[in-house]
Amino acid sequence: MDLCRSYADVDAVACPRPHLIVQVPPHGPATLGGTGIPLPDDMVEKLRASATIEPVLVDHDGVPVANGRTRSALSPKITRSVLTRDGHCRWPGCDRRTGLQIHHLVPRSWGGTDDQANLAAVCAGGGTDHHAKLAPDGPYLLLGNPNQPDGLKLIRRDQLHELADLVDARAGPAP
Repeated sequence: MDLCRSYADVDAVACPRPHLIVQVPPHGPATLGGTGIPLPDDMVEKLRASATIEPVLVDHDGVPVANGRTRSALSPKITRSVLTRDGHCRWPGCDRRTGLQIHHLVPRSWGGTDDQANLAAVCAGGGTDHHAKLAPDGPYLLLGNPNQPDGLKLIRRDQLHELADLVDARAGPAP
């Protein structure tokens, strides 16, 4: 118990950001670090918010020809802004303030953007790991206006048809 009391108010140490080296051949899909394995969209989607990406142009034999500039998928300015706005995980009822990642409400692979109105802070790793439970791979979506403190609602994917029916009912009959 003394150990727990001693460290109860200490913030968790942040994990290092993933660093992806993406090889871009003249033809065909980009691959991860010379493995020859194409990058699945869902993997890129998961890592995109917190990773730095270093593109490497390779020739037909896979030999590196040129390295691009390493950059964050999201700008540090947008990341800071979202983390400042949210302050804690936006999963309903979660008040975790450490281990936060930026989540795209509408995933990029579904046509979502990097606009702040499409981003929210959610916890990753640890005992809660709400980020893994959200779309595109998880069964839940956070929908609504992240700029409002209570503007996001958690919806299960299998309830989307009910949400669409509700929207259609409110709109009334077509003219």
